[in-house]
Amino acid sequence: MKRFLIILLISLVSMSFTFAQSKGHWEVGIHYSTWNIDALTSYLEDNFVPELEYYELDKGPLTYDSNGNNYGIELRFFPGGKKGSFSIGISYEKNNFRATAAGSYQETQQGKLYELTADGAMDLTPHSFNLGLRWELFPTARVHPYFGFAVGLGALNGTLEYHTVLREVGNPNPIDSIDEEWTLKEALEEIEVETGEDSYPLSFFPILHVQVGVRGEIAPNIYLLAEAALYDGFILRGGLAYRF
Repeated sequence: MKRFLIILLISLVSMSFTFAQSKGHWEVGIHYSTWNIDALTSYLEDNFVPELEYYELDKGPLTYDSNGNNYGIELRFFPGGKKGSFSIGISYEKNNFRATAAGSYQETQQGKLYELTADGAMDLTPHSFNLGLRWELFPTARVHPYFGFAVGLGALNGTLEYHTVLREVGNPNPIDSIDEEWTLKEALEEIEVETGEDSYPLSFFPILHVQVGVRGEIAPNIYLLAEAALYDGFILRGGLAYRF
């Protein structure tokens, strides 16, 4: 990963010198996004449920939820200037993604009624650097749409935790309870040890960003942006940019 970052940095510096000699325009911007993803359901079922001791999905379904946010700063270059539609940009992103699972059920054993409750959470907090290409439609219009895509990578920062409680109904004292918490790296290493397989062969957190949005010039060279995008999930993003 370090070698990749060094190559990326050298490439960006080289491009910056090339762009600086052209007649294009630079743009700097900030943005904020809200995030969620339903596709994590299958991942949670594969990785959380086996750790939720005593829990059986056929006796009580788990409910899943996901939320989070993303914010960052971006430097973008338009080779064709204000009338150009194409641009290339690099951004620094702070990502905060959270997914949770929770459920409970009751069952009778030897004439006694027992209740089992379980919940787990996965928090991903990678810092990332993203490199993206974007195209403006009707770039000379004061308000116009755009589309683009970006790729990036970040460190494997995050935590996983789960809690399981087994008690007899009517008795507040639990018969058994389990509380576990790991860093993301520790959890991946444990899965590899238990299964004998490298379940996550990458040494970094990948980012894929596919965007569709609209931007408007609210003052000379100042733009307001709004977009809906796929960003390792689904995001709604707002931003402000200044062109110089």
